[in-house]
Amino acid sequence: MKVLWVSLRIFSTEKEKQTAVWLKALAESLANKENIEIINVSKSNSNTVESFHYGNIKQFAIPTKKLNKYGDIDSAAAQNFIKIVNEIKPDIIQIWGTENPFGFLPLTQNLPGIKLLTLQGVLSSMGPCNLRGFTLREIISTIGIREILIGNSILHITKSFFDDVLRENRMIENVQFVLNQSEWTDSQILAVNNQVKLYRTERVLRFEFLGTKKWVNFDHEINKPIIYTSALGYSWKGLHSLLKAAIYLKNYQPNFQLRIAGRYGRTDWLGEGYLRFMLRLIKKHNLQENIIWLGAIDGYQIVNELQNAHVYVNPSFVESYSNALAEAMMIGTPSVVSFAGAMPELADNNKEALFYTPGDHKRCAFLINKLIIDKELSTKLSQNAVIRAEQRNNPIAIAENQYQIYKDLLKNN
Repeated sequence: MKVLWVSLRIFSTEKEKQTAVWLKALAESLANKENIEIINVSKSNSNTVESFHYGNIKQFAIPTKKLNKYGDIDSAAAQNFIKIVNEIKPDIIQIWGTENPFGFLPLTQNLPGIKLLTLQGVLSSMGPCNLRGFTLREIISTIGIREILIGNSILHITKSFFDDVLRENRMIENVQFVLNQSEWTDSQILAVNNQVKLYRTERVLRFEFLGTKKWVNFDHEINKPIIYTSALGYSWKGLHSLLKAAIYLKNYQPNFQLRIAGRYGRTDWLGEGYLRFMLRLIKKHNLQENIIWLGAIDGYQIVNELQNAHVYVNPSFVESYSNALAEAMMIGTPSVVSFAGAMPELADNNKEALFYTPGDHKRCAFLINKLIIDKELSTKLSQNAVIRAEQRNNPIAIAENQYQIYKDLLKNN
């Protein structure tokens, strides 16, 4: 069985600090099975097409230029992609993400292989959520000289999501088979094309999270509580909402520490407007000593952060899955999570996590404090979360399920 992955990244031995890190873990698990060959194709910044191996996974890196306004790739890159696919002659082409620059080609060109689309995030849901949790005055305050000169304000980013929906819908309308990780994502797809056949899978977590010590094995000093989040990035991830909750949390826990993972860039006037807004919010409410910016961290560092935190928080306004929550549950870190997208499918309220309405800053702060002071509740959530995560994110079972899906596609089509 020959399966061509059209992905958003080239796999390497470097430590993972970027998005979709679970994809590499799944590729490794599948490639170790007999009777299946995984070939990975993605974009690159090089000048020529490059071919090399990551373990027993063959990879092709194709140089690409900036997409046009319709989201289509340049003709040279398209021709290189088509040539590679015709030479490989895959049984199945799996397209990872509707934001994939090569994703539309397998669906419109007469290329060999059954086409399987996997949505890693639903672009149509991100635009409407990108401005949530802001007042009009706050939105305006994120726009500075940099945003005016570059044209990359939070409003421009929001518009780009709405623009990308046209491409996403075109892809969904032109595919027969879709593989997803949540029922919530299914609902978004069926609203566009109710004729697709849906398959379900889970996500393989990085090996750093498997077999490591759980949260209950660590001491957590109540007088200096630690909250961990990785919500930095697009504003729909809700970090500004969590910072507003931190204002109320300080009334409960003056010495709390909120540790934020993620690459954040410059903090001066040339930095991103959204980040500058959050820095002003921190300064206005005297939270400078409470907020720790960790920058981009790898899997081992994330494990360490989760083990030593009192609480993990995901304040997002939309999630098609939430790998970060799945990782926190695998470690057993007691979690406070918004009722957003697919996250209620990963954990049950008051059993494996505590949930709150997205944007309810006061409730978020209250629940964080509740887990800090109630060790019995935190331990219960931790133990239940580990049980569910170990069942759900079993790498052997997930790889086998993916393999069976491939077999089903080949058998019935």
